[in-house]
Amino acid sequence: MFKYLSFVSALLASGFTLAQDKLDDKPAGSPLPIAIVNVEKVAQQYKPFQKRVATLQEEGKELQSSVALKQSELQGVGNDLQKMAPGSPEQQKLQNQYARLQRELQLFVQEGQQKFREKDLKLSLSLHREIDQVLKPYCKSKGIRLVIRTQNSSMEENQNQQQLVQTINRGVLLEDGLDITDDVLKLMNEKGEKGDKGNP
Repeated sequence: MFKYLSFVSALLASGFTLAQDKLDDKPAGSPLPIAIVNVEKVAQQYKPFQKRVATLQEEGKELQSSVALKQSELQGVGNDLQKMAPGSPEQQKLQNQYARLQRELQLFVQEGQQKFREKDLKLSLSLHREIDQVLKPYCKSKGIRLVIRTQNSSMEENQNQQQLVQTINRGVLLEDGLDITDDVLKLMNEKGEKGDKGNP
C-alpha cells in the first residue's frame, strides 16, 4: 500500500514539475492573450454611428413635438370642458371627446416610445456588429484570445450619481497596455471609408 502511494506521489510530483516547466518556458515579457475595448469610447468617436444617433435624436424630437401638439389639443378641450354648465349635453359631449383624446395620447406615447426603444436597440446592435467585424480578424492577427468590454471611468467626485456607480462597478480595475480601443476605432473608420468610396 505504501509503495503504491509513494508511486502516485512521485507521478504527481513529476507532472507538476512538467507543468511548471511549461509555464517557465514562456518568456517573461510575453503578454497574456487578453485585451480590452471601451465600447462607450467607440460609440462617442465613431462618426458613422454618431450620424445615425443624430438621426434617431431628430426622430425623438419629432415625436416630442407631436406629443406636445396632442397635449395642447387635449388641454384645449379640457379648458372648454371647465366652461360648460354641469350636466349639459355640451359638457357630456366634451367629456367624451376629452376621454377619447386622452386615450389616443396615451396610446400614441406608448407606441412612439416602443418604436424609439426598438430603433435604439437596433442601433446599438449595429455598432456591436461593426466592432465584431473588425475585432475578429484583428485579434486573430495579434494572437488575442479574450477581449473584455470596459467603459469610461473616472475617480473624480464631481460626476453624476450614475457615472459614479458605473465607476465603482467597473469590471476592469487596472489595465496596462491592454486597451485596443484606438486600434479598433481606426479599423472601423478605414472600413467605413472603403464602404463610402464603393457607394457613390
